[in-house]
Amino acid sequence: TMDSHTAEMLFQRIYSTFGSINAYEVFPDAIPFLNWANRHGLVCGVLSNADERYGDSVLPMLGLTHDELQFQCFSKDLRLEKPDPRVFVAAIHKGEAFLATNEPIEPSNVLHIGNDFQKDFEGARRVGIHGVLLDRYKEDELAGEWRRRGAPVFRDLLDVVEFLGRSGCTLG
Repeated sequence: TMDSHTAEMLFQRIYSTFGSINAYEVFPDAIPFLNWANRHGLVCGVLSNADERYGDSVLPMLGLTHDELQFQCFSKDLRLEKPDPRVFVAAIHKGEAFLATNEPIEPSNVLHIGNDFQKDFEGARRVGIHGVLLDRYKEDELAGEWRRRGAPVFRDLLDVVEFLGRSGCTLG
């Protein structure tokens, strides 16, 4: 076992690493996707079980601001985690503030893009939100299982744009 001094030093090193830009990257398709979404009048946000450092420091360090991501919902602030339906409802309410109309958003008009079948896909579907999953790391077996269980699975956000175009949905 590790003594308390060593444990504290280890914690501080891990915490500082994950609080710096060195531990993160913006996928090459993220900014083009967010620009496309904004041009089409879509409201985009972050819904994450990560802690609030993502919103306070990590996303701004990566150059992702409120211009690209209009709202942020973090589990620590909500005191709930995905797949709890209340997390998705909270995100809908945050997104409503950025719409030109004062009408509530119907869950069936929302798309949640995630990377976890239970937390993202099933969680979104429980409240009537459309869900899709990204298989960023080419985990073919896992992605195949998600597909067998009913989830649309894509390699990147550009595939999501193509999917939306093919589906005939109305944007904005």
